[in-house]
Amino acid sequence: MLDLARGYFRKTLFRTYRYLKHPRRLKASPLLRWFSRHFLDKHVWKPTPHTFAGGAAIGCLVMMQLVPGQMPVAAILAALFRVNIPIAIMTCWITNPVTMVPAAVAEIHVGNWLLGILGHTTAAAPDMESARGLLHFVSLWLRGLDTAGALPGDGVSTLLSWVKSMLVGGVISGAVLGVIGYFATLLLWQLFATARVTVKTTVAARRAVRTATASEKKADSTPPVV
Repeated sequence: MLDLARGYFRKTLFRTYRYLKHPRRLKASPLLRWFSRHFLDKHVWKPTPHTFAGGAAIGCLVMMQLVPGQMPVAAILAALFRVNIPIAIMTCWITNPVTMVPAAVAEIHVGNWLLGILGHTTAAAPDMESARGLLHFVSLWLRGLDTAGALPGDGVSTLLSWVKSMLVGGVISGAVLGVIGYFATLLLWQLFATARVTVKTTVAARRAVRTATASEKKADSTPPVV
């Protein structure tokens, strides 16, 4: 059953690819030409060292922007820059409901620091108690309950200051993490490739030794011809 489903999926995917890449349809639709040029390019799906590292960099940049729609934004940016789309999307999963609050607090600290250098007045970054209060406010708002008095600090003014600092800090921290992620991924790719070659060489050497030993034993066990 699994093989049947896999075969059906591959056949459907191939038919869809041929449909979208048909010259007549590409000539008739500028939008389809743009989509085909960016999203059906093999470079954005088949990883190479630079496309894989570029996808990780795009994902690091987008994951620090704590706004809805991270994955579509990462996919579009990866397609535009001709880097790996799957790794860009998967990197966005680092900021999830578990890690979002610490990431937001860190971004607010970075944003306050930068805005303070530029001479802007900002609200103090939230501590863990304020962060829990903000989560409580979001929970009440999502459930449609009364949110009066639920905001920490001075209410809306504090929240707007935090949002501004978070957006600024998200851009800065995302750009820094993107550069770090690019070179770190290149290094990991190189280490993995080296380790893979070493393992293949070791396995081939051991196999050659076993083959030679077996041949020697066979030659020793063969009786001499009179």
